Amino acid sequence: MTDRVSHLARLALLLALATVIHTAEAFLPITVAWFRFGFANIIGLATLYLFGFKDALVLTLGRIFLGSLLGGSFGAPAFILSLSGGVCAIAAMGFAHRISGRVFSEVGISMMGSVFHNLGQLAAAYLIIVRNEAILLLLPLLLVTATGTGFINGLAARFFIRHFRNTSQADPHVKTQARGRACRSG
Repeated sequence: MTDRVSHLARLALLLALATVIHTAEAFLPITVAWFRFGFANIIGLATLYLFGFKDALVLTLGRIFLGSLLGGSFGAPAFILSLSGGVCAIAAMGFAHRISGRVFSEVGISMMGSVFHNLGQLAAAYLIIVRNEAILLLLPLLLVTATGTGFINGLAARFFIRHFRNTSQADPHVKTQARGRACRSG
């Protein structure tokens, strides 16, 4: 198998995993307004570290579109919120990883992504759905939950990245972008 085919196969598996997580999470009961753990973002962050921003963006867009098609929310307000949050999150994480990848670990970058995910969703909700400034009262709650879920998802992404790199090193056909870099802790 060529390097390109191996690369695409691994990305396809990551996209399938992210889509399944995204779709399954949509069926979990909502405890607080709009609250989701965002477990599919673990795969997006891992893709950013393993393959780079472009592949992480494609994976994020793909899982949002496929997940909304499978979950029946394509074009609905939930889709718009997911899309705006996902794009803001991966853009913020990509920027943070590129600019300060040596300063922040996977956990710190995940927390930034989670905060920007909520900010993107809040902006979309205000501009497209609600059109009432009172929605901004949710911001403190969203920032607190974003910090917590970002922390948890960052730890999970760190574990996933290490496991992926270990299995990839065992396969001589795989060359991931970040193979030579060691995972940072903290």
